[in-house]
Amino acid sequence: MSLKKVIMNVKHSEKRIAVIEDDQLVEWFSSADKNTHVGNIYIGQVQEVMPKLNAIFVNIGLNKNGFLRFEDTIEGKESDIKIESVIRQKFHKGQYILVQVIKDAFDEKGPKLTNNIEISGDYVVYFPLTKQVAVSNKIKKESKRNKLYSLGREYTNEHDGVIFRSSCDNAITDEILSELKAFQSLYESLKSQDYKKISCVWEANSLFTKFFKLHPKDTISELIIDDLVSYQNYLPAEIQVTSYRGIENIFEAFKIEDQIEKSFKQIVWLKNGSFLIIEQTEAMTVIDVNTGKFGGKNDREDTVYKTNQLAAIEIARQLRLRDIGGMIIIDFINMKTTEKQKSIFDLLKESFKGDRAYTKLFGFTDLGLFELTRKRTAHSHIEATHQKCPVCNGSGLVKNTVQTVFELERALWELSANDVEAILVECNEEVANALNGEQNNHIQRLEKAMFLKIFLKISSSKTPFYEIVRTGTTNEMKLYLEAANS
Repeated sequence: MSLKKVIMNVKHSEKRIAVIEDDQLVEWFSSADKNTHVGNIYIGQVQEVMPKLNAIFVNIGLNKNGFLRFEDTIEGKESDIKIESVIRQKFHKGQYILVQVIKDAFDEKGPKLTNNIEISGDYVVYFPLTKQVAVSNKIKKESKRNKLYSLGREYTNEHDGVIFRSSCDNAITDEILSELKAFQSLYESLKSQDYKKISCVWEANSLFTKFFKLHPKDTISELIIDDLVSYQNYLPAEIQVTSYRGIENIFEAFKIEDQIEKSFKQIVWLKNGSFLIIEQTEAMTVIDVNTGKFGGKNDREDTVYKTNQLAAIEIARQLRLRDIGGMIIIDFINMKTTEKQKSIFDLLKESFKGDRAYTKLFGFTDLGLFELTRKRTAHSHIEATHQKCPVCNGSGLVKNTVQTVFELERALWELSANDVEAILVECNEEVANALNGEQNNHIQRLEKAMFLKIFLKISSSKTPFYEIVRTGTTNEMKLYLEAANS
């Protein structure tokens, strides 16, 4: 795996970190994304115990109660039978327990919890309640692995455990032990907290902590930062750090801003003129591959295959860049042979190797759709940085002018039955023009048929809409409009 270049934009209110691989943006992080609670440890209060669902609901002080599955508990890992009986014995309403968020709330579901606490750092993942000693498979030297196993057995007891991360390969023993002992002390401190109040007792995800946990220092070739003086203490000493002194924003200078903006768009253009359409829904993400402008120099089958190859590589990058998780369906352009489908499967598998999120590829269905899942632990970037449009409520659709005028006419007819002399309607210009008709013929016919006067107040909105502002006498409407326009 190639080493990464890291660009840090930290001189403004929003702190941002970008990861560059092969001169392309593959991931970015923002201090503005406060939505993730993954890794945080809370004292929570049990709100409901449901043995038949193997579930415990816990209030941890967030908008929605957390969901603790029995199989995600220490008790669940130790009990093979009589699950309902164990749940009733171990958990009861009103009880205060120490829990950790393992998955953020999503849609109507609350955050997913565990009481099997783990604390992750640069060198180790510490498990205060699970006996295990393990070493990362990326550490190949047998002598180094044996040394780490010995350290793990020596410095843990019969109740706790540790996993040594790949960064231990080049670390000195004192650094590793210092972190492990700090985590052991931290857990002892957490245990001694007053379990009479719902509270967050350990926050895992400050921007820098989160970043260097996901991207250990030995995977980074260079780090460029625009405010080295203020943030030097946050950076590992072993990384080559360059201070950026340009006038232009560092993300603009390194062409990152444009890549971030493009990652919010549905259409992604490929190098050969073909393109992807990426649509995120609550249930799944659907990606459609299109040949677009690419006609190919040879036969159609060759064009299709080359487009699907480019698409496979870019899809892996886009899912990582946008941090999209959950179920994903890819509609590649149809290929005639299973050999070429197998080749695309292998290419996707290779392209996902650098992704920190666990991804499972299921392959092509009988309909030619490619299925995969990518582990979702937090909101995607677009969910974290955007809100639903207040006009269309996120659907991307609003009623057209003609339909809006039809509804306005029905509303006017209904009000005319109440012996109203005049009505004031606020609407945008397109709706007003349609209601007036040519030379105001249509609105005059309506007024004559309804025996009332219709006053229009034009809004600058570009979206077709109307609102019945008030009813009353003709003089009242005229006075109201004069006052509004003065």
